[in-house]
Amino acid sequence: MKFIFKFFFIILLFISSLRVTAQDPHFSQFYANPMYLNPAYTGINFCPTWVVNYRNQWPALPGDYVTYNSSFDFGLNEIHGGLGLIALHDNAGSGVMTTNKISLLYSYHSRLSSTTGLYAGFQFTYFQRKLNTNHFFGDQIDELYGFIYPTFDPLSAEEYFNVNYTDLSAGILLTQDRYWLGFAAHHLTEPNYAFLDSYNEGKLPMKITVHGGSKIVVEDLGWFNNTFLSRFTTLTPHFVFQKQAESEQINIGGLLSGDHLGVGLGYRRGFNNSDALIILLGYETTQNSSTAFFQGLKIGYSYDLTISKLGLSSGGAHEISLRMQLPCIYISPSQNTIPCPKF
Repeated sequence: MKFIFKFFFIILLFISSLRVTAQDPHFSQFYANPMYLNPAYTGINFCPTWVVNYRNQWPALPGDYVTYNSSFDFGLNEIHGGLGLIALHDNAGSGVMTTNKISLLYSYHSRLSSTTGLYAGFQFTYFQRKLNTNHFFGDQIDELYGFIYPTFDPLSAEEYFNVNYTDLSAGILLTQDRYWLGFAAHHLTEPNYAFLDSYNEGKLPMKITVHGGSKIVVEDLGWFNNTFLSRFTTLTPHFVFQKQAESEQINIGGLLSGDHLGVGLGYRRGFNNSDALIILLGYETTQNSSTAFFQGLKIGYSYDLTISKLGLSSGGAHEISLRMQLPCIYISPSQNTIPCPKF
């Protein structure tokens, strides 16, 4: 236990010495979307895995943010690693700006020992950003009757409201028995995503992610004996720190999980203000039949309770995750369970 507390203390000291709120869409259930967090997770369960994520942020405010994400990955002995695919659609401001992206991922897997694994992941992404052209310009306004005139603004052409670009990301992950630590760098090329190329000031900043945690078997410690919590066997404390340009964010929390249930609590903040408390509920089913469509199904729901100045009137954020573990094509002789949160 002393090692665990020292581990998190050192990480927090390192993070507090840096200066970073992410511009990319983020997920509170980050370990239910592992390849989005770090491409090194690609194929880490070896058997094919399909994940779907939905997030609705600030639904009580006009112009909420809705994000859909789906990913699929699997491992192959022939390439000593895994392959993956991510598709994401982000709808910002009730459709004012939409972002679509598709990513291809590869991760190299290396077993350093029977209890230690090292994984290096790479991600190639194609982005498309689009502004809604159903907006208004100043020369359309009539002082008495409102928006009635056609616009002659040269920037009203639809060609100015679409931008496409490619991107590269990479990550590394180290796991050892019940501990893991990862690092990822997204947008290595910092592509220009400005709608008006002549200004060339719209670079997408690099995003740095540091994450880690541990897995504690609480039933061995006798913490919850003869209590309601005795049904939970594992405690998984974890953290994620992200920096993108002047935006910075840290998420710390823990998950209690048993055979089928999981409950968790998290706290997210930038270094200048608190953001949200995160409440998580999860349920897992298991299919024992080798002919079943899926071998395991995990469903997670989380709610972000806003504690920033935005307040409870924002409606917080609702997030749903669905993870299907599909039947293995074949079993890897080196396949081992990777320690990480279940939801």
